[in-house]
Amino acid sequence: MTPTERRRGKGLGLGLFPPELRLAVVFAAGVLFIFINTRPAALLLLLVGLSLFLANDTRDWKLAASAPLSAGLMLFYNTILSPASAGGYRWWIFTVNAAGFERGLVTGLRLAGVMLLSFAWLGSTPLPEIYRSLAWFKPGETWTLGILRGVQIIKREVVALTQSLLIRGLRWDSVIANIRNLVPLGVAIIPRIIDNAQKATFASQSHRRSAPKEDGTIAVSDLYVRYGADFPDVLQGINLAVPSGEFLYLAGKSAAGKTTLLRTLGGVIPRVMGEFRGRVVVSGMATHEVPLAVLTASARYVAPDPFASIHGLTVGQEISFLAPDESAAHEALGVMGLADLWNRETTKLSGGQQVRLVLAGALASEARIFLLDAPMQELDPEGRVAFMEALAILRSRRPCTIVVADPFWRDLASYTNRVIVLEGGRLLAPLAPPDFFAETWLARCHLQSREGAAALETAGGSIPDGPLGEVVATLEGVHVALEGTQILHGVDFAARQGELVAVMGPNGSGKTTAMLTLAGAIKPHKGAVRTRGRVGYVFQHAQLQTVAMTVEEELVFGPRVLRWPEPAAKAFVMEGVAWTGLGRDTSPIDLHPADVRMLMIAACNTDLSTLILDEPTIGLDGAGIEKVMQLVKELLLHGKAVVIITHDQEIAGQAHRVVTIRDGLVERVRERSNSQEFLPAR
Repeated sequence: MTPTERRRGKGLGLGLFPPELRLAVVFAAGVLFIFINTRPAALLLLLVGLSLFLANDTRDWKLAASAPLSAGLMLFYNTILSPASAGGYRWWIFTVNAAGFERGLVTGLRLAGVMLLSFAWLGSTPLPEIYRSLAWFKPGETWTLGILRGVQIIKREVVALTQSLLIRGLRWDSVIANIRNLVPLGVAIIPRIIDNAQKATFASQSHRRSAPKEDGTIAVSDLYVRYGADFPDVLQGINLAVPSGEFLYLAGKSAAGKTTLLRTLGGVIPRVMGEFRGRVVVSGMATHEVPLAVLTASARYVAPDPFASIHGLTVGQEISFLAPDESAAHEALGVMGLADLWNRETTKLSGGQQVRLVLAGALASEARIFLLDAPMQELDPEGRVAFMEALAILRSRRPCTIVVADPFWRDLASYTNRVIVLEGGRLLAPLAPPDFFAETWLARCHLQSREGAAALETAGGSIPDGPLGEVVATLEGVHVALEGTQILHGVDFAARQGELVAVMGPNGSGKTTAMLTLAGAIKPHKGAVRTRGRVGYVFQHAQLQTVAMTVEEELVFGPRVLRWPEPAAKAFVMEGVAWTGLGRDTSPIDLHPADVRMLMIAACNTDLSTLILDEPTIGLDGAGIEKVMQLVKELLLHGKAVVIITHDQEIAGQAHRVVTIRDGLVERVRERSNSQEFLPAR
């Protein structure tokens, strides 16, 4: 357990018992609901349910409010539909008498009791323990895990979308507003569920144990790939041969087809999405002819979105699916810096920690081929070092073939045997590493070839050094706990007009939570958040906050929520379309992740005093970074505050201040003006 984690309290209620007994109590209450027909017994059930609910350390009062509401509705319904044989007052189809009232009262009391008892069970039993309580039923084990994982995914989507709508101006402060907001939430969540169902299918099948093939070769012949009959070919005429044991670096501009090629080699295409013509043979198996479970045992694909690659409910469960034994599982977690998180729910990991877990699982598996799509983009510097060390250990133990696409080419150059470049969906002639890792080819592939501040000065000009204005956003002694886990322990933070602040720190340190709190998406349970003007926020995974079906609708959503005049909203859309270069009618779901990031940066820039960008360079090539940094410069010149959460030392080198958060506290602050570093007062 890390210092930032405080385990959910068990309280004095159901949490004192093992998960199996808790489930038995709830099941028994459900049975009693059918047989209880007297007021004393129903009242007793209500008191038991209320007592167990109050005994929990974590209580959801909004959820609990549905119990008396449901009971009241049941009382009303049974009263106005009393049995006619008992006499009483009659009007039209309604009858009211003492017998109906008594029936409604008993039914309402027992319903409220069962609901409160169920809420007590849910409050004391996280999803992994629900799975454990049902694990005895072996025939349904796979289905149980799939359903609970689906609950995790839907919960993640709902939370992210709710936060996005809140940040973009929708208020959730009344019953009427909450009901009205369900419309955009529902419109946005349905296509997400469909998309995540596809990804969950791949994750489930890729976690089924199967004996790997010893063959580490890849052979691709005349490959054409597209994502549907109405879409153009993303890859065209690809021919590729990779011998066993080769380390292949895959390069190309953003949207050149790198992810599509890796997906095809890993069996995601055509098993989960898209279609292809040609032939793809991996480990001696034609990818479209063998089950995914067989293919992924020999060739593991690591997606850019780590959450899509995870199937386990906890860290320990996830790594155990892939490692040959528990010793290997613990070793892989230790190498990737997750040794203390065996029992942590996978949904409670930060983005960087999820990447570490997926990489640990891949490295602990017995696969012979690893297809790595930007594995280091979300890792902090320590994580990148740990990953490269793990890669070296893996290659020393057994021959394995590695195909990797990642902008951190400097870390990979010394390992690379050969470089292949994709341009416009076509594969160029292979290059020797010394020929590729030079100014000309790096520039051609939009990879940064210069170091530090020089690179960013080229990408959009240097950050203005003028005098800073007044403070526009602050956190004062902020404490935040999410689902019983304490994340922030008294964070102080401030951003001023015209200031660029870089927020850094290890994966899982609380950076995103702190800035979401500043943006108003999370309410602190202690401390104060003060802002002058609106605070915007672009998520680390920008696709989580899209709410519309087209680019134009996405861009106009914010102005409409904020009730801008129609001419101003139209002008905003025109500027956004021109800046992103995207088609108005294009669906965000169909966009490349880099394009989604650019779209959300444009869509969220709605007359703000402060803009927070969470890892804005992930998925972007040099041209995309240049465009983002140019926008940052323009915002600063107009007196806006910009906060960038990043692991990129080059961006941090340009900031006026660098704030480092570790274990839910501000560890240090460094000013650019005099390079002075100081520790905050405790």
